[in-house]
Amino acid sequence: MKRLGLVIGIAAGCALAGCSTDERLADLAQQVTHEQAAQNERMAEASQTVAQGSQQLVEADAQARRELIDLQHELRRDQAGIAQQRDVLEVERREVAQARHKESLLTSGLTAVGMLLAALAPLVLAAISLIGLWRETTKEEEGQVLIEELAHCVLAEQRPLLPEPDRSRLETPDEDQQPPPF
Repeated sequence: MKRLGLVIGIAAGCALAGCSTDERLADLAQQVTHEQAAQNERMAEASQTVAQGSQQLVEADAQARRELIDLQHELRRDQAGIAQQRDVLEVERREVAQARHKESLLTSGLTAVGMLLAALAPLVLAAISLIGLWRETTKEEEGQVLIEELAHCVLAEQRPLLPEPDRSRLETPDEDQQPPPF
């Protein structure tokens, strides 16, 4: 639009100056046409550059989106792996808790059985002794007991049970003498 106004202004200036209007007008029209063609070429190049930039931008955006999608898939795989590991840990934790519970029951059971055996041991010994009294003694056992009693009596007669007291000590001490200290 500006160019058209410029062309009209130049044409009017030439007419006032006394130029041949046809020749000058043709030159001016040709010059304006060339300038318009050059401008159109520059505009086409700029449009093409913008189109290429837009294309590159679209491709870069598409590539970034693909990378983002790949990262999201990788993140989901990692999260699934972590969830699996958490589940495995939970199963192991439960197994350890059950083992501890069983171990605690076993320990308390063994302790109770040990205490019961310790309490029953004297009763078992007493029962064995009583059973021994109920059975009849054999001739060998009676002989053994008699031999032991006879040996005991013989030994008792050979040595005095108490040593004889010293008569000198039993006499009353003089009043000057002090009694022996204890």
